[in-house]
Amino acid sequence: MAVQRKKDGIPNSKFFESVETIAQFDSVRTWLHKNCKKYTQADPPTNKSLSSLVLQLLQFQEDAFGKSVNNSPLTKLPMKCFLDFKPGGALCHILSAVFKFKTDQGW
Repeated sequence: MAVQRKKDGIPNSKFFESVETIAQFDSVRTWLHKNCKKYTQADPPTNKSLSSLVLQLLQFQEDAFGKSVNNSPLTKLPMKCFLDFKPGGALCHILSAVFKFKTDQGW
């Protein structure tokens, strides 16, 4: 499926909900199970839940740091980081930090 960039900053939910994209999360899920077992064993993620989580992270970035925010405290992470499905890639480390934060906060 071709990725078409939206001009409004809203994440492309059709891309992240497609079967092809969800299948790509398999390597990320496997890496998380292997390297972040401490944070993921209580509630092991699935490919679909990881895809949903990435969509939520992208939406949060847009809401908190997007074009419509005046005096944004930070800048958004580049989209290419969220499209790096390689084991140990940028997406793995982003999700690792998310699961660590979730565990540390007791969510």
